[in-house]
Amino acid sequence: MSQTLDQYREAKTNYLKLRAQAKKELIARFHEVAAELAQLQRELLEDFGEKVALPSKPKKTKGAKPAQAKAAEPAPAAPAAPSPKQAALEKQVAAQKKKLADAQAAGKNTKAIEDRIYELEDALRLLKEG
Repeated sequence: MSQTLDQYREAKTNYLKLRAQAKKELIARFHEVAAELAQLQRELLEDFGEKVALPSKPKKTKGAKPAQAKAAEPAPAAPAAPSPKQAALEKQVAAQKKKLADAQAAGKNTKAIEDRIYELEDALRLLKEG
């Protein structure tokens, strides 16, 4: 066999070994960092009452819209006085947002409050549209 083929096969074997070793080391490092993160979350909650969630993945932003398109949009009409129902919904949303902030500060579960805010904002949006 040629020397080149032997060298290629040896390099390929070394590459596969290094790749497997690197994968194991990266996984081990990931678990170390995850354990440290969990410890930091616990300390923040226990010592300061601050509940911190993992950051979400950043959303990709699309390219900026041309300036010409923005200039062509008509100016929004002056807002009419809100109806009593709309004012009541806005007041409820504000109250629920305050309740949410208090629950977050206390480290309590906020899912139900967030759902209620979503429902109220949806009702408000529907009221404004039609």
